[in-house]
Amino acid sequence: MKKLSLIKNIQKRLPDDIIVEDETIFEFTDDEYLSILSWIKCFNKHYEIHGKKKVMPVQFPIISKRLRLDFTFYNIPCDLEQNKGKYIIYISANGRQNDGSIKKNISAKELVNTWNL
Repeated sequence: MKKLSLIKNIQKRLPDDIIVEDETIFEFTDDEYLSILSWIKCFNKHYEIHGKKKVMPVQFPIISKRLRLDFTFYNIPCDLEQNKGKYIIYISANGRQNDGSIKKNISAKELVNTWNL
């Protein structure tokens, strides 16, 4: 499936007031897509119980060496003009640096250390 189709499938599984924002520049593998859907299922159960009152226990689930989900801001309205007032779950590249570049070939050991896994 094409990435746009996968993002639409992810979006339709989320509550109506939350959007998914893809910050990556690559296509997802089938395994990554399935892992994202599994975490969205966990998120939906959390949301059903807590709404926006309580943060997710795992805020940055690692999907693969390349990407992670970011549940940090799902309960805070975005203040950036593009998505102002919306609640967002991000799909982010694990190698993203502060300057916006993406570090390639991240090792599993680096991810374990970075995210205290």
